[in-house]
Amino acid sequence: FSSMLRQAREEFKYVFLDAPAGIELGFSLCASYADRVLLVTNPEPSAIRDASRAGEALELMGKSDVRLIINRIGKKMLAAMDLTVDDIMDNAGLPLLGIIPEDPNVTLAAAFQEPLLRYKKRGAAAKACRRIAKRIQGDPVPIDIRKI
Repeated sequence: FSSMLRQAREEFKYVFLDAPAGIELGFSLCASYADRVLLVTNPEPSAIRDASRAGEALELMGKSDVRLIINRIGKKMLAAMDLTVDDIMDNAGLPLLGIIPEDPNVTLAAAFQEPLLRYKKRGAAAKACRRIAKRIQGDPVPIDIRKI
């Protein structure tokens, strides 16, 4: 694994490792090699608690560049739970990199085995992913929660 990652670092500007949820061996292995961590959660209370625990584990591992992405977010769900994006950030204890709204195109793209950005370029989730990608590259793209 280590050798493969060293080679990938030489060939690519960015290497993404999709670690399993939870703080198990797969998470620890991926995190140990990470320069930067993008922690993805959704607005469900248990997922936010898990994100907080993962953030704490990453801090104990010495990882300081950890950012939060809130996935599958919708205005109606936030209103029903009396929750805001700020609440999620506060509870997770992590700075926000981006939000991805609930979008049926994500499920459809997966069902048709198409990349989201190719399946529905103008869909809300695809646009959000492009904004996050720009932020990762250092572009100052504002986070607009009105786009939920």
